[in-house]
Amino acid sequence: MTPDKVGAMGDKNTDEHYQRVINRPYYYGYAKTGTTIYAYTKEEWGIGASSGGGDHNLIRSFYFSILLTVLIALPASLFALAFGVILLFNLSIMGLVMVFFGLLFGLAVLQGYFNVTEEWQGRNARKRSGLPKPWWTADDDRAYGWFREHPDPRIQMTLDYFPYSVTLRKENEEQATQR
Repeated sequence: MTPDKVGAMGDKNTDEHYQRVINRPYYYGYAKTGTTIYAYTKEEWGIGASSGGGDHNLIRSFYFSILLTVLIALPASLFALAFGVILLFNLSIMGLVMVFFGLLFGLAVLQGYFNVTEEWQGRNARKRSGLPKPWWTADDDRAYGWFREHPDPRIQMTLDYFPYSVTLRKENEEQATQR
């Protein structure tokens, strides 16, 4: 692949796009009810909104994460590990299998812990900023349209703030061809 092809490795435009996506200052989402689009920093986002679809996802809920971790993953992990250790003393191959699944369920406990702490920090950050929990994501084109109609001094109308916005990209291309 030659570097002059669009999307090729090492292409300057592709590298700039990835840097914009990684370093974007805001994520955009809707509250549980209403049509207002809110801008969230990465810290305020927490475990965030559901991806796509339009219906909220309980797995992105603080309480569901606690419930799943404490009532399901933790007991399953402990039971599998304890049973696996008992079976290992009998030199049973099933003991290795149970230890494996105990460790596997332990990863679910670890993931639950990370989800709960991330959402806890996000809740605190949102509370300081007066923002509601993001229940649905807003794509960059919708957010760009929203903030054009409802300006916010924090939000700049650039690709750094809306890296996936096709509308903004087309507007920039049209302005560049007019020069």
